[in-house]
Amino acid sequence: MEADLPLIGLVNERRRLLEALRTRNSLLMLGPRGSGKTKLIQSAIRELPSRRDIIYVEYSSTLHELLISLARALLESGHHGIRKRAAAGPDVEVWLSRQTSVHLKGVLWNSLEADPRTIIFDGVDGSSHPIYRFLQRIYFAQGMGIFAASRDVLALGVLGRLFWDPRRTLQVQPLSQPDSNQLFHLAADRVGLKTRDLNLDEFREKVLDAAAGNPGQIVEMCRLAANPQYVRGRYIKFAPLRIDALMKFMG
Repeated sequence: MEADLPLIGLVNERRRLLEALRTRNSLLMLGPRGSGKTKLIQSAIRELPSRRDIIYVEYSSTLHELLISLARALLESGHHGIRKRAAAGPDVEVWLSRQTSVHLKGVLWNSLEADPRTIIFDGVDGSSHPIYRFLQRIYFAQGMGIFAASRDVLALGVLGRLFWDPRRTLQVQPLSQPDSNQLFHLAADRVGLKTRDLNLDEFREKVLDAAAGNPGQIVEMCRLAANPQYVRGRYIKFAPLRIDALMKFMG
């Protein structure tokens, strides 16, 4: 459901992210889980005229898995440098399964230094010195833009050494009350809450107060409210729903 809903609010954050993407100025995005970082990234990418230059990677704290994900994303985008050096053939997954981390690092370094791209690592949570050393070389390669999205500075781990400059940090702010209210109504309508005889005014007040501007939590609480187990008569049982919703955002 979240993928179908439009980006609400975050106007300043979107403007800054777009400018950084267009100029390939590396940027760190910080915000708690559910704050809208991924939605913000996806919205910005859709507006760019050349999306193939943007390589989106879901982060893994395991070096080999991260290398595989990055290589796969580059191959799927048609990156000329890695296709020339990898000679992966028609079955990319077979080629990837045969690669060692040492070989992949060399292929990726040489490919990206010859043909730079903008790379977005979404969901950064923990990092090791090997990951830092790999990304350090890419980060400082001419023409490269490295973007990272994480819940806070502590979650970056060693990668905090790369993103040390506060001028290159974008803090995703909570939604305003009007934006939160708009998102609630869109989400409630999408899951069919408005077609049922429920006391939505009371539920809305509790949701907006508990979410404190976190869009992911607003959407998740609306999604759960569509489940009959949280409904008694015209009322939504908020306490158990809130506990279950929070489980998604813990950590």
